[in-house]
Amino acid sequence: MIAACIMNGCATPAERTEALARSRGATVERIEAGGFEHVLISHPGDDVGTLHIYFSGDGTPWLHKTQIAADPTPRDPLELRLMLEDRSPSVYIGRPCYMGLADSPGCSPSLWTQGRYSDAVVASMVAAVEQVLAESTARRVVLIGYSGGGVLALLVADRVKRVDVVVTIAANLDIAAWSALHGYSPLSTSMNPASVSNWREGLRQIHLVGENDRNVPPQLVRNFAADLTDVEVREFEGFDHRCCWVEIWPALLATF
Repeated sequence: MIAACIMNGCATPAERTEALARSRGATVERIEAGGFEHVLISHPGDDVGTLHIYFSGDGTPWLHKTQIAADPTPRDPLELRLMLEDRSPSVYIGRPCYMGLADSPGCSPSLWTQGRYSDAVVASMVAAVEQVLAESTARRVVLIGYSGGGVLALLVADRVKRVDVVVTIAANLDIAAWSALHGYSPLSTSMNPASVSNWREGLRQIHLVGENDRNVPPQLVRNFAADLTDVEVREFEGFDHRCCWVEIWPALLATF
């Protein structure tokens, strides 16, 4: 019944995401960290000395300009598809109130709208990452975030010293400029990476952008990185916000 429902499109985004993960041999569980529940999806790999941790994009915070979504979970989890192509041990950490948890304790629409990158959200992701790392012997930790998940990945990596490299993909790293570009309401209770003047020493930043990305134009990311050290921006010809990251992901990971 559940499998038929998923195939026919009546499953929720969270159910479809979990089904995709399990179909590729990943395990799904829930943890409590930082005052929120988080869905944890773990995928085995070959290099036990390395751990890759993935964050999801913003998903669907709004149904339209005046109606907030009841469930912001991404409808097509590109970041999970990336993780499932990863040959290293990998963990996907769901954001608070995502993955079917919008009604769980502590959640409110503000945490996936204007406060999607708030201190409360960042702190909960930090706690979840640290909980995962407490059970890991990995010598090298890479934090990877897609779109708005890249904003969170950067803010979290700055607080977690075991993270060596942070990789963002099509990430709106200046949320004020990005909101103004699209005419969105300001993310008034969120932290803006572009306002951070000093990132943690030793943290390597790699920001991937698509030449044809209209959601997050490459220049927005280049402006963010202009005055920073140990920061690399890589632009990909013919790519946009979603195409064609999954197809090149295994080869691209080797370059990190």
